[in-house]
Amino acid sequence: MKRKPGTHILVEMYGCDEKKIDDIFFVKKVFRKAIKESGLKSLKSVFYKFNPQGITGVALLTSSHISIHTWPEYRVLFLDIFACDERKKAIKAMEVFLKEFQPKRYKKKILSRGYIYQR
Repeated sequence: MKRKPGTHILVEMYGCDEKKIDDIFFVKKVFRKAIKESGLKSLKSVFYKFNPQGITGVALLTSSHISIHTWPEYRVLFLDIFACDERKKAIKAMEVFLKEFQPKRYKKKILSRGYIYQR
């Protein structure tokens, strides 16, 4: 039995607006928008606002997860999207995050996480 590989996207965004990436309400809104527009399904989300700054958040998806870690003092955020059998949806979610956070520059890696089943 063979399955399509999952898609794991790692994005480093630099030169982000420090107010946006330190605003927990904005970050939650972007998560909701990315999940909705991509067609992914969320089971639960948890976010934590650090003092004095920074946010960590994760959305548990039916097909895996999305996580974010922000460092406003450096104007950087790290995004992780993993979706089993949902490559187009994972890429669409990434595009929403990029559009909303508008980094000056970013680096991305799109990995194929394979499955090998043998009977």
